[in-house]
Amino acid sequence: MASPRAFTFKCSPSLAFSNKTLMDSKPRTLRSPFSCSTSGSPQREARLSDAVEGAITLQEWQGWGTTSPLPAMVTKVVEDLKALEKDIDAQMSFGGSGGKLQGDFKVQEDKKHRKTYQALGDSEQKLQFFAARQIACRLLGSRGYLCQKCWLPLEDCMCSNVTQSTLWHRMRFWLYMHPKDFLRQNNTGKLLWQVFGTEAATLCLFAFPNMKK
Repeated sequence: MASPRAFTFKCSPSLAFSNKTLMDSKPRTLRSPFSCSTSGSPQREARLSDAVEGAITLQEWQGWGTTSPLPAMVTKVVEDLKALEKDIDAQMSFGGSGGKLQGDFKVQEDKKHRKTYQALGDSEQKLQFFAARQIACRLLGSRGYLCQKCWLPLEDCMCSNVTQSTLWHRMRFWLYMHPKDFLRQNNTGKLLWQVFGTEAATLCLFAFPNMKK
């Protein structure tokens, strides 16, 4: 398996990127905007007024377990989502556990992001755009829903059951993670920094060369 280029995030090994991303495939059928996800979690609106009109702050970003700077492209995607809300007068909403856009906003956003993706001529740019959009949607869709430490719904938070420990002073983990695994509830890699702390277990998300150390 060809080794992927590391972004400037710290993450865990995951499935390798396929040459065909979600942008290349046909859109999937949308659920009813009033239905619940298969995980039983209801559709929820992004609370953009809660944090500087929806902007992702460095504190919020690093609260999810990373020690890296917030990627500029993720910030740009969030700004584009906010601008689209104003343009079409529809509020973005999310469903399920993966920060998936729902309803009429999803239909319009699908058209826009596919057009943007196809206009990118460089494969590296396409990869970064795909990753940034995935991460941005998960960040917005997880606000007020997932615990920042254990990545589980707040009502199912398991942080009180985790016993912190220390590593031998010369040991350190580097967790390389695919963007699709970021904030996924069944991702067990997050236990590394829950138990040992972010200084001993560094999360690195795949895709952003300017974050490489």
